[in-house]
Order: sequence, then C-alpha cells, then structure tokens
Amino acid sequence: MIFRKSCKNKDESRGIILIDILLALTLGAFFIITITVSSIDSQRLFERAQKQNDILDAYEAHVSDFGLLAPYESVHLKDMGDAYGSWYGNDRVMNRITVASSSMTFVSTRKRLFGNLSDFAGMPLCSVDLLPPLKSISITSIVLPFPVPLPLTSLEVRNGIAYISADSSTASDPDLIIADISNPAHAAVLSSLNTGPGIAKIALAGKRIYAAAASTAGQLHVIRLDGLTSPVLEKKYQLPLPYATATPPVASTIFYNNGRAYLGTDKWDGAEFNIINVSNPSAPARIGSMEIGSKVNDIFVRDGTAYVASSDQNQLRVVDVRDPVHPVLVSSFSPSGWARQEGKTISVFEDRVMFGRTAGGFNLVQDHELFSWATTSSTTLLTLLSSAQSIPSSPASVDIPGGVYGILRDRSHIYLATRQLNKELQIFDIPLNGTGLSSTTMVVYPLSTSPQSITCDGNKIYVLSHTAPVIYEISQK
Repeated sequence: MIFRKSCKNKDESRGIILIDILLALTLGAFFIITITVSSIDSQRLFERAQKQNDILDAYEAHVSDFGLLAPYESVHLKDMGDAYGSWYGNDRVMNRITVASSSMTFVSTRKRLFGNLSDFAGMPLCSVDLLPPLKSISITSIVLPFPVPLPLTSLEVRNGIAYISADSSTASDPDLIIADISNPAHAAVLSSLNTGPGIAKIALAGKRIYAAAASTAGQLHVIRLDGLTSPVLEKKYQLPLPYATATPPVASTIFYNNGRAYLGTDKWDGAEFNIINVSNPSAPARIGSMEIGSKVNDIFVRDGTAYVASSDQNQLRVVDVRDPVHPVLVSSFSPSGWARQEGKTISVFEDRVMFGRTAGGFNLVQDHELFSWATTSSTTLLTLLSSAQSIPSSPASVDIPGGVYGILRDRSHIYLATRQLNKELQIFDIPLNGTGLSSTTMVVYPLSTSPQSITCDGNKIYVLSHTAPVIYEISQK
C-alpha cells in the first residue's frame, strides 16, 4: 500500500511538471506573438508617421505654389496632387490640396491678394457667417435723432458708424448724415452735408463717398471725409449729353470697384449704365457706357463682371467690363411678370448670384421675386451666366409676396428685406448642397416699417427704414 501511494505521488508530480512546461510554452508563445504584433504595429505606425512626414515636407516645399491661387484657379503638384482655389466670403480665398496617395487634405484660408486693396471697397463688409447658428436673434430699433423727418434712401455701416443718404424735397435738408450707432440706445449724429439736390444711393470707399445724386446738373457727387465730423463735397460730375439739347438724367444707383464708379440713371436719351474713372477723385471722367433703355436700380461689380438690375424686360443683365471703354452685354434674364415687376437688388456672395425684384403691386405666386444661381469652383460666374449667350432660365427661385428690397447672404443663411406685412425680415437656411430655395426653411420677423435696404458690419445686420428715421440692428442673442 505504501509503495503504490509513492508511485501515485510520482505520477502526479510528473503531471504537474508537464502542465507547468505547457503553461510556460504557452506564455512564451503568447509573449512572442505579442512582441511580434507590437513590433509590426510599431513598424506600421512608424511607416505611417514617416509617410505623413514626407507629405508634410512636400506640402511645405510646395506651399508657395498654391498659396497665391485666386478663386477658380488650380494647379497640379507632381508629388502631391491637385490644388485649387475657391471663394471664402467675398474678400478671402480658400485653397485646398487633396493628396493623391492618401486621404489627407490641406486647407488654408487667407485674405485675397488684390493688385489694389480698393478692389473690394464699395461692398458690405460682413462676417463669413453672420449669425451662426441661427437659434434666436435680437432686433434693436435705433432711432436716429434727426431734427426733421427725412426720406432715407441708402445705408452703409463701418465699425459702428452709419453713413445714410436722403432725398428730401426741402432744399435746406441734409442729403448725407453720419451717425454713431455703436450704442443703439444713444445714437448720435456726428455730421451732415447738404449737397443740394438729394442722394439716391452711396458707395463708401476709404476716405471718400461716391454718391448717385438726384440732380440733372451733376449725377455723381464725390464727398471727401477728412474726418467723421467734416465731410466735404469735393466734386460734382455731370454725364456728357448724347446731343446738345438732350435733357440730362438723374442718377439712381452707384457701385464702386477698383478705382471706378459704376453709375446708373433713370431712363433718358443717353446711356443709363456708366463707367466713370475716379482714380483721381477730384477729376472724374466717364470712360465707358451702355444704353439699357430703362431705369437702373442696382449694380454689383466683381472680377470684371457687372450685374445690372433694371426696370425693363431684361431685368438682370450681365456685362463684361474687363475693357471698361467697351462694355459688352454678355447675357440677360427676363422672368415672367416683368411687365409689372422691377429688377430691384443684386447680391453676389462667393459662387452665388442672387437677384430680387418688386412684387408689382399685387402678387402672382408663379411670378417669383427671389432668384439664385450657383457655380462650382471650375465654373466662373461669368461662364455660367453667359452659357448659350443667356442666363439659365431655371434658377432656384421662390415667391416673396412683398417684393425683395435687399439681399445679404453668408455661408449658412440668406437674409431678405421685404415689404411683406409683418414679414419684413426673412431668413432662409442654405441647403447643404448649396442649391435650391425653399420657403419651408424661412423664418420671419416683423419690423413695423417698410424696409429701404439691408447691409451689414462685421457680424451685425442693419435694415434701413423707408418710412421712418429708424435703423434695425439684427444680431445673435
């Protein structure tokens, strides 16, 4: 019995030793596998980091090759991929490189490099996203402390300073008012100027204001700003007559771009669209013109292309002004309802042209008031709108019963000033694909007045009243 017990203990000992050996081998194999996998992972991680480092080195070597790209320009980089430029706002450029050998993309945003910094003067200076995200907004009524009621015609705002034009029937009333509205509760008039006949619209460019004057004696007024408290009427300029006995027109609108004033007038026997060289503001000179055949209500110019809104059948015109001496009509747009409605306002933001018009006294749902055209980075606005020598007849559009009197756009929303009762401010979401318009995305706000125009300053929106000395400030709560 004792012998058998001893043998049994030996067998158990051998079994335990065998288990220990197997466990040791298993653990050894596990550690070998773990070390091997870890080594492979480390090698892959190192190779990936090395590859990304090589891409970064290539990017740094080529950054100057695409850093100067303008919107719509592209370049192929041999050891990188394709780089292209697109608009980011109206005064910035977004450059993007997609690396062919990986999923990496480099994006840079910078100020557009203009030959002349005045190229983007004359247009509202907005944030790329005015009110992001749109949850709730604050509308503040800024009452302008005018001694007499004035019919206000246009508004520009820079750094909390409002430049307001007026067209009063009283000769002694001011036509330009400069007011500090940085504190909406205590707006203060800094100065005013009586130019004589009244002003239909102004364009602010540096230390000068170019005014479309309601005058047959001088349609362009150049106002110099030696300071906010001392505007000076520097020059009056009269358009040349087509013949000696022609009745001169009055000016209706103006836009400034790169040393030139683009002046629109009421219908007359001469040209209603005029290009005036104001590189020497004290000596304006018309260098080009085009007969429109009706009143010009709005003008927007960018990159050698002028967009002209008018009151006739061709309510939106696209004009090539790269040669300002010989402007060329590229295309025009004649939406249904043109016999009742007027082309009223134009907005250009990044790759989108937007056009608004009046309702024509009564609303027909099929005659829309807001239209929008979009492009891609490879198709310029001029190319899109000049295809087949006509603006595409089926833009995105929507019915706005009160008519559109001003348009602003950013990367997220469209802002409209309308004269639809209790819906004077309308805000649309922009679809993710950047195209289309839908009233289902519209949010409306009453302003208790008829808007005259809309503009912006930084991340604030301003709507000028048509019937009262009031500016509405719209901002994010």
